[in-house]
Amino acid sequence: MNRIKNIRPGILVIPDAGLKLMPGQVVEVELLTKQIQAALKSGRLTTVDRREQESVPTSLVEPDEDAEPVDLSKLSATEAISKVNQEANPETLKGYMDTEKRRTVIDALKSRLEGLQGAAE
Repeated sequence: MNRIKNIRPGILVIPDAGLKLMPGQVVEVELLTKQIQAALKSGRLTTVDRREQESVPTSLVEPDEDAEPVDLSKLSATEAISKVNQEANPETLKGYMDTEKRRTVIDALKSRLEGLQGAAE
């Protein structure tokens, strides 16, 4: 098994492997497909050694309650809107905006982003 990590600031889609990686997400893949190999060469992905990842002291790892963002496309519109309203990270919301196609969920994303940006000011 190979462990790969998305090192881009946005979502990375690898169609031939059926992957949709959020920023910083690490997954295990059996085979390094052509598109994975190309992403590794271009610097979009990096390989992660299990020993390296485990050797990081837990005190240096920031606690992240929602380490793996939910794929909104797998949720009903109502569930997706509920998830959007719970999200507090503007970067995650912007990532959802790039991939979401349902108008009601897009409207909820825009509203939530405006609310978070208004609160920051």
